[in-house]
Amino acid sequence: MKVLALFSLLTVTSLGVMAQNNFSPYSQMGIGDVEDGFYNRTTGLGNTGIAYRNNRFLINNNPASFSGLANQYFTMETGIRGTFVDYAGSPVAPSSTQSADITFRRLAMGIKLTKNWGTSIGLVPFSTQNFEFNVPYYIQGSNSEVANHYYQGHGSVNKAYWANAYEFFHHLSIGVEAGYIFGQLNQKDILQNTLTGATETSTENDINLQNLYMTYGMQFYGKVGKHWGYSIGGTYSQRADLLASNIQVVRASDSSIVNYETLPDTYLTLPNAFGAGISITHNDKYTWLADYRYQDWNSVARKNSYPGQGYNIVSSERGSLGFEISQKKNFYNNKVELNYFQTGLYYGNSYLQINGKQITDMGVTMGVGINSLKSPLAYSVVFQYGIKGTTDNNLIRENYVNLTFVINYGSIWYTKGKKFD
Repeated sequence: MKVLALFSLLTVTSLGVMAQNNFSPYSQMGIGDVEDGFYNRTTGLGNTGIAYRNNRFLINNNPASFSGLANQYFTMETGIRGTFVDYAGSPVAPSSTQSADITFRRLAMGIKLTKNWGTSIGLVPFSTQNFEFNVPYYIQGSNSEVANHYYQGHGSVNKAYWANAYEFFHHLSIGVEAGYIFGQLNQKDILQNTLTGATETSTENDINLQNLYMTYGMQFYGKVGKHWGYSIGGTYSQRADLLASNIQVVRASDSSIVNYETLPDTYLTLPNAFGAGISITHNDKYTWLADYRYQDWNSVARKNSYPGQGYNIVSSERGSLGFEISQKKNFYNNKVELNYFQTGLYYGNSYLQINGKQITDMGVTMGVGINSLKSPLAYSVVFQYGIKGTTDNNLIRENYVNLTFVINYGSIWYTKGKKFD
């Protein structure tokens, strides 16, 4: 009961802490930095896991995976990430070359309800926005007087999901995830006196986003001989229009409201997204994985009324590889996992093309996990090093280090003394 109370408290408080404090220069465009991490057991595999199945851990990379949970098994997970970023490039101020933060990134629960049916609910980040920068402009009608525009933005878009998976013929699993996208992005344009730094006027826009976002998944799996196992997976996320409600507030230098306006509702369209993956296991110990993900932003670029100039919305893709070693031991004729080691590689292109360059993201991961035999808890820690962006074409490069902690609680639940095999 204490564990349940703790996870309930984390669920309530996490809504306010999923937004990050790290400055992310590219998050000022579009709906911010779109999340490509899952903060689960696959994080150490470079987030490679569309074909991955596990009988204890919640693999939300593919909704079809939840049928792989052990029979009558209930589990809860939370993921926490610490991030350090070093910035490089001519637009970066010497006093703002580094930032760091630590945030909750995921909360999830799942249970195997029947022999073939697994289900999970959770709260995960979808995108984040956090930026600050200065741009000097000539005052309209003058060639000598300059005012400074101080732009800042913050906020997050999250996804609450309910996923269900059903297994057929012990070789095929079909999954459906109903996700509810919601969140707020706050953007400010503060006009400042260049001599005193005092605020002359400010314009603030609060953008609220919400709608359903459906994801479908499939996994086909089996054995080849006594020593080899395989799994092939696929996912599809359906195009969705996010309702965007915008409130604009203009304030004078004394913070009094000059204008308050509710702008007409618009829609920001999320594209169709596809994923495919494969997993090969030898002797239930060594696992090799590969994933490919694609988001068709090109088809919805004209429907999105994102503010800003000098950039385009383009289709994104991501490829990754992972390798895992799992140490297991037989206890009372049952094979129990003691610990595991993971490593991964990834490379991707984001949905932003700025100054003619599509923003890339690449990196490596290493992770280790320990499953306690004396308690229902399991722990993992993952180190990630990555490079995002470039210093070419007057852009910014982010060298980042992530340290992710995942805590898992699991227990066999019996319903009125009944069991199923």
